[in-house]
Amino acid sequence: MNGLIASISVILGAFLARRSGVYPRPHINVLIVALAAFLLVSAGNVLNDFCDIEIDRINKPFRPIPSGRVKKPSALAFAIVLFVIGTGLGLFVNWIAFSVACMVSALLVLYTVKMRRLLLVGNVVVGLLTGLTFISGGIAVGVIGGAIIPAVFAFLFTAGREIVKDIQDVKGDEAVGLLSLPVKWGQRGAMYLSFMFLALVILISPWPYFLGIYSLYYFICVVLGVDLVLIYCMLILLVGARHASPVPEQNAARVASLMKFDIFVGLGAIYLGRIGL
Repeated sequence: MNGLIASISVILGAFLARRSGVYPRPHINVLIVALAAFLLVSAGNVLNDFCDIEIDRINKPFRPIPSGRVKKPSALAFAIVLFVIGTGLGLFVNWIAFSVACMVSALLVLYTVKMRRLLLVGNVVVGLLTGLTFISGGIAVGVIGGAIIPAVFAFLFTAGREIVKDIQDVKGDEAVGLLSLPVKWGQRGAMYLSFMFLALVILISPWPYFLGIYSLYYFICVVLGVDLVLIYCMLILLVGARHASPVPEQNAARVASLMKFDIFVGLGAIYLGRIGL
């Protein structure tokens, strides 16, 4: 699903970039970049599963590698093929797209091998990569101005969700010595930091409407479909933390799932906001 979200984000980023004018590049470029994003995100997921086999044996034993359905060498080979194809597709667009694809590939590898072990750095990197998908859509059409707002929202939303996922995975992270935020600061401390990111999303989300950038359709959809859902998610975590010393991992898992589907609501809100003008 992460690859699908990345592809949709690229297409939406290209569409939003049109607010600066008509496409100055062929539409095929958008499809190429969307496919590249799908492949690179998928490669990153496979590589992450390859490296996280010991953690997943505790947190998510049903996944293909820890369950034994997929062998580790096969998973690594598949990730490499996806990285090569996804990066190479950038050459069919322009040198900027190819450079961005190379940078994304490098960041995904560094994140999996090193950055996710650095306190908060991994969460921020994933947020930046998510925001970059919208910018990549703008690069595909030669204009990035209209893609900046959704890129900022995507960064804040994803960084907050990544911290919630760390709360969900705290047992496995502790077992292998991974210094995630919940391991270092405790699950409550990590929860409050995630609230900071999510509160920023809620606070700034109405402003594109007030500034006349997006239409009333956006405002209604983002308030009802995104902001209220985020408030509900925060309440789930708060109530769970009140009744248990650590934040219950099942609560964090529920919130992470809700937020994943809420991403599509946010994308729809931005799309409606643009076509409603």
